[in-house]
Amino acid sequence: MDKHYPEIGRETITMRWGDMDAVGHLNNTYYFRYLEQVRINWLDRMGLSINPESTGPVIAHTGCTFKRELTYPATVEVTIEVEKLGRSSLKLRHHFYRQGDPETVYAIGEATLVWVNYQTGQSIPLPEVIRTQVAAALAAAENQS
Repeated sequence: MDKHYPEIGRETITMRWGDMDAVGHLNNTYYFRYLEQVRINWLDRMGLSINPESTGPVIAHTGCTFKRELTYPATVEVTIEVEKLGRSSLKLRHHFYRQGDPETVYAIGEATLVWVNYQTGQSIPLPEVIRTQVAAALAAAENQS
């Protein structure tokens, strides 16, 4: 069974008819698009919009394990969980659920982000706002245990 890590966010995405593949499932590439949108929304809410002239995340690794098929119509809920927090990197775990079915995990995604100076290409420490949000999520998880 997949471990759940402290949840720092959750997004809802409405599946579109065109997101399906030829056999009627959510196309595998859309899982990655959904993960990207979830990350962008999360960063935007913290005031960390992507700006190529500044600093921000790059993807060091991403993956997805498909558990069950998502079919149209569906509203998909995707969690944002922190698996590991490094100096300049952040490993996120994501669980895909169909809205109304909170028990069934349809897919498990992961992404490792590295914070960089886009001009130099060098890694830099994660922004403090991320560290603060992660610390709050970890404290909340500890209080629930």
